[in-house]
Amino acid sequence: MATATALATYAAHETPVQLVFMLLLFCWMFWKSESAAVFICVLLFACTVYLLQDIREQNELAASLPYSGELIFKTGAVIDGDSLRGFAMLEGETVVYARYRLTSAEQKLQLENLMDRSVFQVSGVFEAPSPPSHRYSFDMAKYLHHNGAASLLMIQSIDGAKENDTWFNQLLSRRDAVKNHIRDHFPESLAAEAEALLIGERENMDPEDQRVHQTLGISHLFAISGLHVGIASGLLYVILIRLYVRKEAAMIILLIALPLYAIIAGGAPSVWRAVSMVTVVLAGKLCSLKFPIANIMLTSFILFMLWDPYAMYKIGFQLSYGATFGIIYSLKFLSKIESSFKTGFVITFISQMTLYPLLLFHFYELSLSAFVVNSLFVPLFTLLILPANFVLLFLTAVFQPAADFVFYFYEPLRGWIGQFMDWLARLPYQLWNPGKPGVFMVFLLTGTVYLFYCAAEQRFRFRQLLILLVPALLFTAFPYLDPRLKLTFLDVGQGDSALIELPYRKAVYLIDSGGVLRFDTEAFREKKQPYEIGRQIVAPYLKGNGISSLDTFIISHPDADHAEGADEIFRLFSVDALHLTPGSASNTLMQQLAPDTAEAKLVFPALGSNWVVGETQFIYLSPKDAEYEGNNDSLVLLMKTGDYRVLFTGDLEAAGEKDLLEPYGSELAGLTVLKVGHHGSKTSSSKEFLSALQPALSVFSTGADNRYGHPSAEVVERFTELQLKTLSTAENGTIRLLYDNGELEIETMR
Repeated sequence: MATATALATYAAHETPVQLVFMLLLFCWMFWKSESAAVFICVLLFACTVYLLQDIREQNELAASLPYSGELIFKTGAVIDGDSLRGFAMLEGETVVYARYRLTSAEQKLQLENLMDRSVFQVSGVFEAPSPPSHRYSFDMAKYLHHNGAASLLMIQSIDGAKENDTWFNQLLSRRDAVKNHIRDHFPESLAAEAEALLIGERENMDPEDQRVHQTLGISHLFAISGLHVGIASGLLYVILIRLYVRKEAAMIILLIALPLYAIIAGGAPSVWRAVSMVTVVLAGKLCSLKFPIANIMLTSFILFMLWDPYAMYKIGFQLSYGATFGIIYSLKFLSKIESSFKTGFVITFISQMTLYPLLLFHFYELSLSAFVVNSLFVPLFTLLILPANFVLLFLTAVFQPAADFVFYFYEPLRGWIGQFMDWLARLPYQLWNPGKPGVFMVFLLTGTVYLFYCAAEQRFRFRQLLILLVPALLFTAFPYLDPRLKLTFLDVGQGDSALIELPYRKAVYLIDSGGVLRFDTEAFREKKQPYEIGRQIVAPYLKGNGISSLDTFIISHPDADHAEGADEIFRLFSVDALHLTPGSASNTLMQQLAPDTAEAKLVFPALGSNWVVGETQFIYLSPKDAEYEGNNDSLVLLMKTGDYRVLFTGDLEAAGEKDLLEPYGSELAGLTVLKVGHHGSKTSSSKEFLSALQPALSVFSTGADNRYGHPSAEVVERFTELQLKTLSTAENGTIRLLYDNGELEIETMR
């Protein structure tokens, strides 16, 4: 029934054709020799679920359509800097994703106080979501669809507000009260963690801390789930018993308190899963009934899917139920283990193994150290850190001096633990990054996990691990079996970034990392987590393709739109060598980057510097001196393999192009691919240069509707006059060129 619910819901949200997967379920039932009555019941149930879910689908609202009326922001909407954004309900219960640009610090403060408990009168216009930069980057259209939103609403004005005083909003105001209490009474070094652990508020967590947690595989400890619910309910139960409350009365209080805690804790799927299961167990004890734990889990799964049909797309929902499924259906195996330490390790192993296909699908990498690290940190959080935060919250509420006394000892202790975590995260080779598996590969890897559990439950032998390892290693090996030379021009907006993957992945080179220009702004406009090209565009593409290290990172020149995202690349990937244009080390941006480049070999290539890998040769054609004076001193790199030649020109302008033609004009004639200089600025791509090169394909790396008007209409006209084929990242998205045996294949995102 649970499987039928998931399949029917997925088909309702995507396309009825997806119901074909029901055949797999029926084949499984046939293999188990289920009766005809069970077949009919499951079929009728699936059809009923499909019809119920299909009714909830909302029609997409046309872009440019104006809207004027009421709007209520849903839980999770945030104000960050001068941006207000989040899912909201319009009149008629239509769900949209709303955005509003704040105009002043006073308005920001006013909306922070009103947002969660007001009905706003707004005017705005519906917009089409921007397409993703590449297949691994954030897809706004898919995000809207997976959350049941009909469109994107750009709010142009907020014309009024009235109170929306419901019991649910009153509970949410308690959540805000707890959040503000933590910020006011906890030390600054502990406040962000306390918010995450106690009420599921993670907006203030440092991105670097989150990277450490991901590397160690302990991010789940900071997302409220069964562990947190268990400790919270256990502490409350002990307190009630110590206050001489009868056991039955204590359980009734817990039955009331737990759903309220779920709302205050943010209402994430993992919270409701844990709360619903604990609630059923407690209710069963009160009524002297005992329900199979597997049935409780699967029933809560079905009810959750019917209550929130979009929950299936939420990562927390998938991981929470996936881990619980793996543990519950391994209880027979776990019951045979006598050592509590070994049991804890095996539970960690089961959770990681059950979820690893999903983790790869969503995050493209898996922490190998998690199997050992969780055996240390799960008990540490269970016995010390989580209980300490609950106790400190209580003490700060009733007697601050007592809390300060505990903070005096706990804060340095937590600091030492944090330093130990940072040290662990710096150890090499912790992350397995094979890339993002396709749907077929996810099913295959999940199937091998199931087969492993079936075999291990009978009698565990170490050679059974081959059932897991062989498919995983084959998946990892795929890129190293690919004979194609891959060149990708990433859509990084108004900037440059290109990735070269040599055949059989003999080497990987990144040329520039994109970036955004940062301007001084008013304090209220500063975002807690500003947009980062390196982390949010370049890194996902690398990780999605199974790239965890770079042989060479080339920064053509130190302009922000080429190099501002470099610091994130160095923090997320191992880089063997960094190539910089001669004389640029003293540039302000390069000096800011210097601390992150300590482990990379620093090279300032001279004119004519070259190297060869396999059949592919690389040669620097510019600059000709060691003094950096601007765009015409960009590193110009020629890549050639046989007749396939690609020229990367950085921000080279007409004067630099002329200097390039004198010694290399004949060698560059009939070029295969030209990365157009300076994004198609009118100061570049002279007619003389283009006529001499006659490239078969030219690529503009530009941002849509950029402030500079790149590519210049004048330059575009030159390409048209010379009948030269062009592609632009602004129009085509990320552009991928695949070369093999003299054949060139072009892939674009749009």
